[in-house]
Amino acid sequence: MLKSQIKIGIQYALRERGSKDLQRVKLLEHIRGNKWKAEWIDPNPGLVHFVESGHLLVPWKDHKAFLREEANAAALWAYNERQGYRRDSPLDNAVCEIFESTGERDISCWRGELTGLPETIDRIRVRAGVEPGKNSPYAYVDRRGELHLPFDEALMLARRFCAAEPATVLAEAEATERKWASEASRPGEEHTVRLLSEYRASWALIRQWAGQDAAVAQREAEIQKLERLVWDAIYALQKAGLDSEAARLRRAIERQR
Repeated sequence: MLKSQIKIGIQYALRERGSKDLQRVKLLEHIRGNKWKAEWIDPNPGLVHFVESGHLLVPWKDHKAFLREEANAAALWAYNERQGYRRDSPLDNAVCEIFESTGERDISCWRGELTGLPETIDRIRVRAGVEPGKNSPYAYVDRRGELHLPFDEALMLARRFCAAEPATVLAEAEATERKWASEASRPGEEHTVRLLSEYRASWALIRQWAGQDAAVAQREAEIQKLERLVWDAIYALQKAGLDSEAARLRRAIERQR
């Protein structure tokens, strides 16, 4: 716990480094820095010794909720690992980028978890065309009322949001890419060059999910079709003896290449 959150006379759950068991202690006095004098309630009742702020987890009245939350978090992390989640992979970075672009401030995508207030996550679901209120069996709500979703559910929601609001997501990704590309050209910005290299695969995924690659391919096909029509018109003009008109069209199409 943070020093500012700790109060004299309150009972706390304490866990020593390397142990899984909780001990119940009552704080008697602040000594200095992160040192406190405590009396043990259980085990070793009556023992008085010194404890550190970092070993105090929660007020004892909240210890059961803390243990439930800890078990839920462990189950979610284990599920992510079984699903092949890799931290800082292109897939992980792409999903996090998408949620950053939503404009919702009270959500976080970190280490394979999407975390936020249930109503905030439901707003994103509605924008993505996903039914709100339906959570993975491995999702849980913590003591602060925040919903935690595993990575596969975050991935599904990110892809659906990307398809529903491609302009929102692409604007953010392209702005970041331009900013980093500009910074990478300056002396002493080698770390930005590494970031660009790491995130290019993520941005490629985002463009794919947003349908940008398909849209570009469709546009290129339409351009080629129009070019063929123009060349057909040029040949028709030449056959009709309208060489000057044919030359004008030829020059126009060559200038566009």
